[in-house]
Amino acid sequence: MNPLRKSLTPDEKHFLIHFLASFALMFLLIKILPLEPLNLLVAQAQEAILSNVGLPVARAGTLLTVGSTVFQIVVDCSGLVMIILFLSLVYSTKTKTPVSRILLYSVFFFLFNLGRLAFTLAIGAIYGMQALDLLHPALWVVDSGVVFAAWAREFGLF
Repeated sequence: MNPLRKSLTPDEKHFLIHFLASFALMFLLIKILPLEPLNLLVAQAQEAILSNVGLPVARAGTLLTVGSTVFQIVVDCSGLVMIILFLSLVYSTKTKTPVSRILLYSVFFFLFNLGRLAFTLAIGAIYGMQALDLLHPALWVVDSGVVFAAWAREFGLF
């Protein structure tokens, strides 16, 4: 590969167009669809997880109060973004992943996200919002790494 080349290969163009279009479309869908029941499910799960590890939690709908810190559970907290990222990677790279395995990955990403979210909320409640503001983007990198590892496995990179 020539590091000085100025144009993308057809495969690179295909990937970029299909990845960006599919990710943007699905992301837009989760923003406009009425997904409040999913947000409520995630909030209920967080209430159970955090109370089981000994943190004081009160929930009113999708609003969680952990200790004295208040958190709003929104669709971005649901794990759907991880699933969308995976689907977009599989689609744009023409990876041959059976639907059954995509469903299993989706369940895994949802459960992984619940653990990541509980950890994030606990850190925010215990150490304050400054700690949460540092941790939150770092854990998004972890989420993305998990998704990329799953896709890489399916794509055959390892």
